[in-house]
Amino acid sequence: MNARWWLPWLVLAGCAAPRQIPALAHARMVSDFETYELHRVGLLPAVGVKLTEQQEEDLQAACLAEFSAHANLEVVRLGETELEAIPSIEPHRLGSYSAAPILALARRYRLDALLVPTVTDLQVHSPQRLGLSMDLLSAETGQALWTASVQLDAAQAATRKGIESWARSEGGDLDDHSWEVTLLSPKRFARFAAFHLASLL
Repeated sequence: MNARWWLPWLVLAGCAAPRQIPALAHARMVSDFETYELHRVGLLPAVGVKLTEQQEEDLQAACLAEFSAHANLEVVRLGETELEAIPSIEPHRLGSYSAAPILALARRYRLDALLVPTVTDLQVHSPQRLGLSMDLLSAETGQALWTASVQLDAAQAATRKGIESWARSEGGDLDDHSWEVTLLSPKRFARFAAFHLASLL
């Protein structure tokens, strides 16, 4: 084989390798997921670990940006005003959701599904930690169609490597010289977590 032919491809492959972002999240979906028409979904405020008002806003903004960009969905942000007169949507002890508030929100805002973020772990001082899961609930049945979760720890090499790769990729919003800022910024750390979840949907 002529070396002049395959050498450029080898160089391109070498250049692309650093852009690979390690997979830190995992997801599962129902077997008939593809049968659901999902176009417009509502994004609820996070449940789980108690957040300050600012933390809640920053986390919801991160999820809105990443799911809008990577999940090919129209994502509608739902805040306290939109949730007035609607019972709280939180999983019961057995992990299932009450269908009534889901169906009520779906009718009110013409939604095909709801995204419910849950914070399972949070440490905002260095080294940061963030455990985040996301449930996609059907507006037809109230059942979870898709669930994903990620656990990030800035003290771990896998998280740090993932952040650096993300910063160098076209999907990240950080340049080559500032990726370490994400290790110190709760907003950017939340954005990184949301990116991993959205990339699996």
